[in-house]
Amino acid sequence: MQPTLPATPLHTLATHTGPINALTFSAIGGTYILTGSSDRNIHLCRTTPSSACNGDSPATTTKPIQAYSAHGYAVLSLTCAADNQTFASAGGDRSVFLWDVSTATTVRRFGSNTSQGHSARIGCVSFAGDEDSVLVSGSADRSVRLWDCRSRNANPIMVLDDAKDSVSCLAVPRTGVEIVAGSVDGSVRSYDVRAGCCTVDTLPAAVTSVEVTRDAKVLLVSCLDSRIRMLDRKDGTCLQTLQGAGYVNEELRLQSCFGLGEAVVLAGSETDGKVRAWDVVSGGVAGEVEASEGGKVVSVIAWRDNSRSSAGTDGVWACGGVDGKARVYGKR
Repeated sequence: MQPTLPATPLHTLATHTGPINALTFSAIGGTYILTGSSDRNIHLCRTTPSSACNGDSPATTTKPIQAYSAHGYAVLSLTCAADNQTFASAGGDRSVFLWDVSTATTVRRFGSNTSQGHSARIGCVSFAGDEDSVLVSGSADRSVRLWDCRSRNANPIMVLDDAKDSVSCLAVPRTGVEIVAGSVDGSVRSYDVRAGCCTVDTLPAAVTSVEVTRDAKVLLVSCLDSRIRMLDRKDGTCLQTLQGAGYVNEELRLQSCFGLGEAVVLAGSETDGKVRAWDVVSGGVAGEVEASEGGKVVSVIAWRDNSRSSAGTDGVWACGGVDGKARVYGKR
């Protein structure tokens, strides 16, 4: 039986005044959602409202629970720590900001007080290491840098500079010893930090998004040839290619992600404001949703399985983009 994308609109977040470039669910339960925007702010909201929505008329939130304001440039990436006490953000400032959730203040700013920081905008950031003790950042300066959250040393603990063009995306497998980085040079590099080795998968176009399955055996890679590929990490074999059904990604950095317990893949599109889902087994379309006003680009997307929110246990997903609104969908 082919899986079906949950498509009931649950919540619209209209708190930003600029395009949404990043979003992530809280780590425990997915009860909250963080959004980062070109308006230089980060907002914290509930994933689903306390009041129930009716059919296709979701509740709308216009004021966040908390706003985090320290960036001087667009916010391009967000990552939440496993304990929900801290999160990190990055963007045009060329620094990684580590935030305290409750006080809405920056605990650290990695890269701002050293000559060894990034020299261009940072497009992706992720926690890594034991108890999220390390932050990993990827930049348009073609490097990946690792920062020690426990040390007061301002310099990066490691610099990975194999990319020939901008590092566009990052993923950190649950193994805890690997870093996967996608680049505009058309390569996905998997670094085994403990063993000190790097494995390269070469794609036919610039890489815009990368995700790793829970068992760390398969890569999900989006490229600027309007195709999303699933690659076997053991030998690089392409297990599935997802395309068509109106999906276009030729110029912009669009994210893709797994959903429904890794049974489907979701992605936005450049041309029509829709989010599409594909069955990972058959490659067939598992649903689509009009997720943007006026057909504007939907660039970021995230899924949360087994959410504790009022949407139930089937999971919820959220997306955002050029129209400046984040939308949450699920199943009623």
